[in-house]
Amino acid sequence: MKTVKTFAFILLLFSGMPVLAKNVAIVKMVRGSAHALLNESKVELKVGTWIEEGATVKTSPKSFVRLSFVDKSTMNVGPSSQMKIEKFSKNEAGVINVLSGKIRSQVSKDYLNMDKDKSKLFVKSKSAVMGIRGTDFIFSTSHETGATTAVLFEGSVVFNKFDPSKSIDDLEAIVDRGHRINPGQFSVANAMLAKPTVPAKLASTQFRALKKNTEFVDVAVKEGSKTKRNLVPPGLSGRAVASTEEGLRELSDIKGNKKEFNIDDTKGYVRGNEVKPVDGSLVHIDSGTIIPLGKDSKFDPNTREWVSPSFDVDADGEIVPPQGYMLNDDGTLLKMEKDQFKEVILEVRPLDEVPGLEEIPVNESSVKKGPSPAGLNDLVNGLKRPPIIDGYTIPRENLPDYRNTLPKTPTRFEVIKR
Repeated sequence: MKTVKTFAFILLLFSGMPVLAKNVAIVKMVRGSAHALLNESKVELKVGTWIEEGATVKTSPKSFVRLSFVDKSTMNVGPSSQMKIEKFSKNEAGVINVLSGKIRSQVSKDYLNMDKDKSKLFVKSKSAVMGIRGTDFIFSTSHETGATTAVLFEGSVVFNKFDPSKSIDDLEAIVDRGHRINPGQFSVANAMLAKPTVPAKLASTQFRALKKNTEFVDVAVKEGSKTKRNLVPPGLSGRAVASTEEGLRELSDIKGNKKEFNIDDTKGYVRGNEVKPVDGSLVHIDSGTIIPLGKDSKFDPNTREWVSPSFDVDADGEIVPPQGYMLNDDGTLLKMEKDQFKEVILEVRPLDEVPGLEEIPVNESSVKKGPSPAGLNDLVNGLKRPPIIDGYTIPRENLPDYRNTLPKTPTRFEVIKR
């Protein structure tokens, strides 16, 4: 009897002790400032810091942190980003919640030895979820626009829209109904589309730059100048560079590059809820804005994509607009007209239905010139592009305070023909 009482006392004693923390990732590199949040405690991240399951990693502007997980996978958290490790183990699929900003992850091949028909890792945001069945990808979500963007470098992922009210137990079923993205492709999910965009080929110049920029390094801008170093050497066009030996060698590794294809499908399409951007499109990763290619684009038979004569890409993978245009941090494209910036109305439409950049209409509301692209955010004053749904535009008056608020779930609007 005494033995039983002693055993019961020991159980009671241990039941009142805190459960040991489950360390799932260790910090391998830090640039700038980053910290982890868990149970109202804040820990500054340094090389060698262990991060527990359930913690949120937050980075400051121009900062970056590299994590190595217990399964040897790596994850790079970009500047001004928040990422929560909701669930992670060696034996079952983990769940990463990207609250804002972007991550670049390389999943361990050992981790991929799990059931090949199931996801090894889920990465989600408020608007989308991705089942990882590949190894190297970018996943970015915008707190401002609500859009989520996925770009795949190696392997295979499945991407779909996500309802935050759903349980993490439903993730596999949701992912199974999504789009499979192959290397070299991208997809964007936002509140105005019933489904994520059909995976399309990312512009080769942007793909290569993003693939190399694993640490989210921002190309230095010379003082007094807002022009960033262009990836394209002087005297060459983006089209010529896309066809260089190095570029073709990298592109030959992309699955499906040698398969037969229908050139009409490369021009993009809108078929009911299925919206496919033009192959060769440029994407503003941070906002999920797709820069549409128009009739003035040229087809490159080597890379099997359309190339814009107007836009280029810098060495860190960001879009460089032509002279007289400015791409804002929130993805709005501004055009200078008579010393005023006006917003270019961007629509994801088939190539043959989009005019050249100079002919694309602008919003007649205008703004004053800001000191820098980031400085324009507070001056745009409602210039957010209205949502476009299958060629229809939602009137601005039906969207009060649209620039600050996006519906968390698709909302039914009355639309008018443009």
